Amino acid sequence: MPPLDSEQLNVLLRRLARGDAAALDEIFFRYGKRMVALARGIVRSQADAEDVVSESFVKLVKSVGKFEEGNGYGYLMRIVRNTALDFLRRNKRTAAENIDDFFSLADERYSPEKREDALFLERAIKSLPPLEKRMIYYRYYLDLTVREIAREQNMSKSSVERAINRAEEMLKKALQAGQTEEE
Repeated sequence: MPPLDSEQLNVLLRRLARGDAAALDEIFFRYGKRMVALARGIVRSQADAEDVVSESFVKLVKSVGKFEEGNGYGYLMRIVRNTALDFLRRNKRTAAENIDDFFSLADERYSPEKREDALFLERAIKSLPPLEKRMIYYRYYLDLTVREIAREQNMSKSSVERAINRAEEMLKKALQAGQTEEE
């Protein structure tokens, strides 16, 4: 999975808004696996997740003209998430997001060293307590703001900020401990 580059995604979204179909292929190549992982974590089925991603691309094409500069990755992932939740509602199913499914960070195209680092980070995230893991998911995977997370989780902004800080500190300690063990 190529590394995330939000400016590059913003460029692709601008190209797509101008009607450049090749930009859609590039978005799929760069972000398709993450989109499917997000959808699968919500709808709990690979086949349904692929349908959700297909529908998400249709919605993206229709709405990309409304995209304002900024967080293209968050914009893209929110389309997928909302499409997955709509899918569940249409099929009278309830959402059961398994956050662990979203933290698949390593990719076979990575160098062995980068893949090892990604797997280590993945394990560190999965070891977090549920609330802190959820905060990392919302803040860094869905790229939501503190305000959006607070609204989503029915928490105060200060509680969300504290939980994010706690999660970041826990990850920092886990990563430092892992580096010490390797030395």
